[in-house]
Amino acid sequence: MSQSSRPSVFVRFGPFEVDFRIGELRKEGRRVGLQEQPFQVLSTLLERPGEMVTRAELQKKLWPSDTFVDFDHGLNSAVARLREALNDSAERPKYIETVARRGYRFIAPIDPPTLEAPTQTVVAHAAERRSLSPMVRRLIVVPAAVALLACATWYFVSRHVESSLSAPRVVPLTSLPDQAEGPTFSPDGNYVAFARFGNSPEVSGIYVEQIADRHLLQLTKNEREFFCCPVWSPDGRYIAFSRFAKGGEHRIYTVSAIGGAERKLFAGPPAHPPLDWSPDGGSIAFTARELDKETYSLYSISVESLETRKLSEPPGDSQDWGPAFSPDGKQLAFVRMNSDPSDLGDIFLMPASGGEPRRLTFDHARFPTPPVWTRDGRSIVFSSTRSGVPTLWRIPVSGGTPTQVPEVGVVTIHPTVSPRGHRLAYEQILGSSSIWSMDLGRIGKKDSGVQVAASKGWNRAPEFSPDGQRIAFVSDRSGTMEIWSCGKDGSNLIRVTNFGGAQLPGPPRWSPDGQTITFDAAVGEHNAIFVMNVEGGLPRRLTREESNNINPSWSHNGKWIYFASIRGGEWQIWKMPSAGGDAVQISSRGGRAAFESADAKFIYYANAVDRNIWRLDLADGHESPLSPEIHVEHWSGWALANNGIFFLDEESSQHSVVKFFDFSAGSIKTVVRLERPAPWRSWISVSADGKFILYTQRDQEEGNIMLLENFR
Repeated sequence: MSQSSRPSVFVRFGPFEVDFRIGELRKEGRRVGLQEQPFQVLSTLLERPGEMVTRAELQKKLWPSDTFVDFDHGLNSAVARLREALNDSAERPKYIETVARRGYRFIAPIDPPTLEAPTQTVVAHAAERRSLSPMVRRLIVVPAAVALLACATWYFVSRHVESSLSAPRVVPLTSLPDQAEGPTFSPDGNYVAFARFGNSPEVSGIYVEQIADRHLLQLTKNEREFFCCPVWSPDGRYIAFSRFAKGGEHRIYTVSAIGGAERKLFAGPPAHPPLDWSPDGGSIAFTARELDKETYSLYSISVESLETRKLSEPPGDSQDWGPAFSPDGKQLAFVRMNSDPSDLGDIFLMPASGGEPRRLTFDHARFPTPPVWTRDGRSIVFSSTRSGVPTLWRIPVSGGTPTQVPEVGVVTIHPTVSPRGHRLAYEQILGSSSIWSMDLGRIGKKDSGVQVAASKGWNRAPEFSPDGQRIAFVSDRSGTMEIWSCGKDGSNLIRVTNFGGAQLPGPPRWSPDGQTITFDAAVGEHNAIFVMNVEGGLPRRLTREESNNINPSWSHNGKWIYFASIRGGEWQIWKMPSAGGDAVQISSRGGRAAFESADAKFIYYANAVDRNIWRLDLADGHESPLSPEIHVEHWSGWALANNGIFFLDEESSQHSVVKFFDFSAGSIKTVVRLERPAPWRSWISVSADGKFILYTQRDQEEGNIMLLENFR
């Protein structure tokens, strides 16, 4: 007898009812969210009411013999979740009694099981028909009419349900003292998984929260490296997530949704961490970077065989990331953006198996987090800076103009739509960073570090003027990112640029005479190099190629500007006359940010491939990495001095360390351990006399997960 025609067995106890055929627990007619393993525990206990079921029996029931998992922890978690669903207590049990160190017993009285008669169906065999008799026609037409009526009924009922929803309501889902990021709904819509970044590795990890009672379960612990982006398997049994090793290696793991041993699926070069699990459960989509290249493409990995397959072919200066499967598994939505530093892009759609993508948005804006599909598959919800600050938007899959999700406010990212019900969760962020100056001769004393630029938003990319009396930096204190300047103590604040948010200027660099700055900014879909008088005026564009050109710096004689460009298909260091003219490529091993030595004999640059600092001899063109190795997490985290290199080394997610590479000694020493964490993309600058450094400090970064009920 097929599954669809087998009678359904119902067991009732107290206010609860269990339907074994569809694996559902209901209370007074309403469905109770219960994951697969807790349900298996309940069904096993109900098969033998009043009898003890041993822990060993439950182990065989829940996990195959070849499964490697922390069984005690997993079973305890499953029973705890079952008790939560039943509103039961281990100390005063009404339903589930613990038999110490041996097993469990179902102790409540149950009603006699009831049967639901199977629905009778008529099957006509095509092989037996030669012509359509009136009876056969009726057998075909009537079911078709019934199906059509059912579709129409579903449409009008769904429209009625949507129109009858209460007014949208926003409530906090997490209220932790630290940061919660990247929410994602379980397939049944009753749980949300997210990444928590606490004040200690023991608290940090992947968590699952039950929406009904806000109960938290920590799945991973002792997270000392960066991790993020949990996604559920379609059956709700597992969660996949990304983690980065110390050297930046991107790894993908899975873990049981109730905790246990982790399984590593993938390891590769650093890449964008967001993932998505295919609706059929067979594969996970992710972003990978090709070895020795700066190309980021979408891939899929088989959960069973671990075989990978390339899905997308981005242009040379673009990156594909943030994959999101449509509910039917036929399409992938993703972000295609240009390369650092502006990270501007748009949403594209393509077949889930790969193929030619179709552009959905035409904003060329910043997308902080991946897009998501609405549960009916008709729209995409995403976070974007298309209006200046990140907030949530919605666009039909067929195309059109995005409309804002009005209830969520601004500075909102990472939306997730519940597969069931009418819920949308998202992350609301509050953050700020400031710029500090440190007197290297007073390290260890209370007044060695002084705050010179702060606001309620972000302040970054500081740079000393050649005489050390002024500072240029980037800030959003006016509502959009602009270049500002101030005295070395923070006085005499002046706004230098007035782009209005569309250009997103990069780090400013002073000319040797202190009169002009150079920087990059977005123009259309690419970044170009500009120069501008520091006292104000109009910026003058130097590069006009249809490719990204970023991170300019001056030669010591002021005649040349060095910059990074991908115009040749990969990131290299180029130079051009500061007055304008043709550019010349000078590196061949890959470069992202370069500075000329004080004697004008060498160029030091951050390598685009291995993220180490390299030296290029301007006389013979020889390129080689420094030894000992200087590894920087981002190209902005180092500064060239006359006698060496200052750079930031992340000891942990909570503290950064300033270190110094001494040219004469050929060794590295620790300068100071910063008290507060630095932003992920951090900057450091050194004064011309080598006595002061500037650095960015993360003052506030809170992320709370919010829940929008009655999302239409």
